[in-house]
Amino acid sequence: MEPGETAPTFHGTQTPRSVAAALRDFDAGVPRWGIGEVDDAGRWVPQHLPGLLVVAPHPDDEVLGAAALIAAAVRGRSPVKILAATDGTGSHPPSTIPADQLAEIRTAESETALEELRSLIPRGRAEPGGPEHQGGPTDLSDHSGMERIRLRLPDGELAVHVESLTEAIGAALLPMPSGTLIAAPLSHDGHPDHDACGEAATAAATQHNAPLVQYPVWLWLHSTPPETTSPTQTRSPVPWAAARSIPIDAELAEVRSRAVAAFASQLGTALGSPVDRRPGEPVLTATMLATVLRDQQIVFPGTPLDFEGLHAERDDPWGVTSRWYEQRKYALTMAALPRSRYRRAFEPGCSIGGLTELLTQRCDEVLATDISGSALQAAARRVSAENVTFQHASIEDWPQGVLDLIVISELAYYLSDSQWSAVLTRAAETLEVGGHLVSVHWRHSNAEAFRSAEDIRQELRAVPGWTRHGSYEDRDMLIDVVGPASPSVAQAEFLD
Repeated sequence: MEPGETAPTFHGTQTPRSVAAALRDFDAGVPRWGIGEVDDAGRWVPQHLPGLLVVAPHPDDEVLGAAALIAAAVRGRSPVKILAATDGTGSHPPSTIPADQLAEIRTAESETALEELRSLIPRGRAEPGGPEHQGGPTDLSDHSGMERIRLRLPDGELAVHVESLTEAIGAALLPMPSGTLIAAPLSHDGHPDHDACGEAATAAATQHNAPLVQYPVWLWLHSTPPETTSPTQTRSPVPWAAARSIPIDAELAEVRSRAVAAFASQLGTALGSPVDRRPGEPVLTATMLATVLRDQQIVFPGTPLDFEGLHAERDDPWGVTSRWYEQRKYALTMAALPRSRYRRAFEPGCSIGGLTELLTQRCDEVLATDISGSALQAAARRVSAENVTFQHASIEDWPQGVLDLIVISELAYYLSDSQWSAVLTRAAETLEVGGHLVSVHWRHSNAEAFRSAEDIRQELRAVPGWTRHGSYEDRDMLIDVVGPASPSVAQAEFLD
């Protein structure tokens, strides 16, 4: 196979295809996940993580693939729920150990490992359960803040239980805070159970409008990442260009090592030779662990929210008509525009038309698009101006002809790398001299985001031939006006 290609399945007996040097090179080119930032102690801290629901196909996957996410939630005192799809009874043949006995062993190992991660709760804060809590392999559901749920689905057969697994993920999500992040294996991780969990999590996230991130485990053993994460790389079903990294700080590395050590049944052969392994070879070999447990945890943020579902359920999902924040943001956006009048404006992702209504007062012609038909219907009811055209379209449906105003408001962080790259290219091609692109984005973390507001600002300012015409920032938002070089407002109006 060529770099970037992916094997259909991985049974554990193959030699890892990715050498350490190649993985280091790949990791070095993966952008840090924009929903968080690194603090003074080198710890990755998400700005806002209401809760975390981790879907684990087998006991140990939650540590191998999602330790950094669990650590971030624990450090932030966010509730964590581990959904154990199977008890991992397929790791050893029943001739060497009864399945029910293996299930209890592996469950206890998982609970011990999670207690290690739970030790990352910041010191000086009262821990759930009170001062009498001493840690250890106890039932995690007894402690507020972290819960482990056993679904007891058959190991190795999750592909035929995707529907019930989807329902279970939804049921586990419902009592958790709004905005809880679902973390599940990559849908193309290469193990049938992992792929099934990824498929089910994607379905559940769509049904419940929940943010999703997928984590790889076996991917690194059977597939070589491409040399670059170019958006044009399309040969693999793995969305390599969407990869994001979370740094593993020294404290987490130590705790993660202790957590992995808890899985004794997978690290040795005391219970007999595992399935699909050579005699005397454990499930988790030293080579496998070195390949998977690197200095960065690579994750793949999932598809954005179901915007159609959001608008179908609520007339105003973003509080456009009720929040002073939104009304103020729109006023600041319009005030930042250097020209009093524009000829042809393009506003993708217009939602219910809050900003569109103001644009019609400053533009001869406005094209407003959205991927949600419900949003466009609401926008059409809100905006009756004759100089606006509403169109049901995605960001790929870029208008023909030149533009003198492009409005990218609360949109760029939802676009994949390839989509965002295409937007920058098309905007540079169609924005005429004297025209402007205005970018307006929320600064706080967003688990559905591919990039932060700061990333968007930096990338817009780096477009060749463009300059910054103005900007505004506060703790909540960034507004930037960029485009081809042109005179300032005063120069254009009265300065010589």
